[in-house]
Amino acid sequence: MRRIVSKLLALIVAAPQAASAMAADRPALQCLPIAETRQLISDRRLGDPFALMQAASVAAHAEPINAKLCREHEELVYEISLLRRDGRVVRIYLDAATGQPHAGHKEH
Repeated sequence: MRRIVSKLLALIVAAPQAASAMAADRPALQCLPIAETRQLISDRRLGDPFALMQAASVAAHAEPINAKLCREHEELVYEISLLRRDGRVVRIYLDAATGQPHAGHKEH
């Protein structure tokens, strides 16, 4: 858990310019409806989205807003939205199976 929090914190302080460049290059995520999300979490034993959202919230010193399960090609990714104290919404992308930061996604 401590490793996840430290990696999330590193993502949050990453340069916004790098995140913007990455956002232009990556394909759009297709976020799934709640019923399909519940089924996939159960069937594939994915990470608990609420626990991952809470860990990201603590690491970023931000309020949790939302967690969505999304598909990018054949991979499942959690998109976690947080509200920072400065009013900025930050999105963190985590591999749904491992809970680790998703390769190719940075803070957005």
